[in-house]
Amino acid sequence: MMYALIYGRPGLENTWQGIAVDFAYRMHWRTLFGFALCRALCANSAGKTTIVRQFALVMARPGLYWEAVAAYAAANPTQPFVAQFGANLEIRQVHVPDDQVRNFTDNDAIRVLIHNRIPPD
Repeated sequence: MMYALIYGRPGLENTWQGIAVDFAYRMHWRTLFGFALCRALCANSAGKTTIVRQFALVMARPGLYWEAVAAYAAANPTQPFVAQFGANLEIRQVHVPDDQVRNFTDNDAIRVLIHNRIPPD
């Protein structure tokens, strides 16, 4: 977050898509939710940085997760996607063996988000 505040130049043309910083240097709740979600989803392992990077890539691409949820709903009409809402969320962490971390892709990140019923909005 400090890097975003120092080098992102809040209030000017912000080329960082997905980081919402206003003129008072406050972060938008969606940015904080995304940061906390990555921390909750990723278990402490040697490949945590790689896994978090894949989640960040999914979140940074506009509409990608929406499209994935729509594709999931079309492919699974008997088990529709129902997002979790409320104060308490049930989240299962990602556990990838250290020798398989390089194979973790953005499609895997999307599957984890859908499996955990994370709302797309």
